[in-house]
Amino acid sequence: MGLALDSVVTSAVNPGAGPTAFTAATSGDSLTVRNFAASDYALLIALCRRGATSGFFRVRSPLLHDNVRGYMFTTGETPSLLAVPAEVGQRLQPQDALIAEGSGGAAETDLGILKIFYSNLLGSSARLHMQGDIGSIVKSLKPITVAVTSSATIGAWTDTVITTTEDLTHANTDYAVLGYITNVALGWVAVKGIDTGNLRVGGPGSINVEDTSNYFVWQSFRHQLPMIPVFNSANKGGTFVSVVDQAASTAATITLICAELSQNLPN
Repeated sequence: MGLALDSVVTSAVNPGAGPTAFTAATSGDSLTVRNFAASDYALLIALCRRGATSGFFRVRSPLLHDNVRGYMFTTGETPSLLAVPAEVGQRLQPQDALIAEGSGGAAETDLGILKIFYSNLLGSSARLHMQGDIGSIVKSLKPITVAVTSSATIGAWTDTVITTTEDLTHANTDYAVLGYITNVALGWVAVKGIDTGNLRVGGPGSINVEDTSNYFVWQSFRHQLPMIPVFNSANKGGTFVSVVDQAASTAATITLICAELSQNLPN
């Protein structure tokens, strides 16, 4: 068992004034919280809404504050960045079936994305670290460019190998992903591979560089939890940039802001 960060995509077609049910948008995603031991915990640490027009998005459950509105926010920002304050998270119960709902335009598909941190998840062993683990062993900064195109099916993930556009990492070397930059707005940008427990560790696909270039460092610092993904270059062929969007086939250039480490870290 080990650490895990998961990104769950939900979507609704033509949600209108709402509330309209948002359902898990792609295979492998589920609004049911993964199972974990009573001695461990899970936190909803980020929510993101992506639509062509403004609207609300909410997550509710009888096990949250209330089952009427739950955690609900309305925003004109798309994708939304800080719907959940950076210093806190919403505690979740194992196997709770969350309900996602929202509003938006009458001629669009809208996305709602949840990011969940698990302190100890059966079957996972993601390499997630704090800034203090890597700060003194950064050898070089290395942006890694990956050209991506979101799925032709709106709301579905597209996984693109990180070596698709360039392949310049050093052999058997650990790289910490500090953040990312996208030149075109997307719903969500994530890293996925054996080093993330094959779950997607990501954040909103905003074009605001100041919000995303150090996204994982910033979240780890503010939450005081290990959230900086680290991958080894030996696994580059099975490490992906994952993107999702509320429009079909959105082409973008993703830049992973990575730090080459002078020594490999333990899991």
